Amino acid sequence: MSEFIRYGVKITRLELKDIEILRQWRNDPKISKVMLNQNGTHITKEQQLKWFNSIQNQPNSLYYMAFVGGVAIGYFCFQQINWQDRTAIPGEIMVIPKQFDEARITLGAYCAIYDMAFEILGLKWLKAYCKLENKRAIRMAKMLNFKSTHTDNQCIYFKLNKDDYYQMRDSLIYKLGLA
Repeated sequence: MSEFIRYGVKITRLELKDIEILRQWRNDPKISKVMLNQNGTHITKEQQLKWFNSIQNQPNSLYYMAFVGGVAIGYFCFQQINWQDRTAIPGEIMVIPKQFDEARITLGAYCAIYDMAFEILGLKWLKAYCKLENKRAIRMAKMLNFKSTHTDNQCIYFKLNKDDYYQMRDSLIYKLGLA
């Protein structure tokens, strides 16, 4: 799949041309402090390129960029994909430029990527986790109908099945005028 377009959001595979903007996002202190595997450390161009090369041709991970009107607005991935069980762990970074309606674009992007996950990739469950201090991600997970499964001293864990997602999505896209 080269691209998926829905709700005004275009999803494309992560390409070499995208990694510098992704590196800038990942180095933003507001973003890096809530990332589990970064913990605020600065990523160099060389490290970003090494990471990009390391993710090529991984059978159980997929990486995407999201665009609105040609402007990069986010990064999404599915990792630890279990093709037999049809499960994956999603991850994302959303950076909505000020000229856009942040709520509408953010929710449109999540719905586009999750539509793609369930319809194109054939996934049935998404399992997510985030740091306890990442209140924005926790609110977003609950809004998207993820169900909390447990917490530990660092993270909260969620799961979302296809049917629960579509039940929420249909009413959400109607309210946002995205239908």
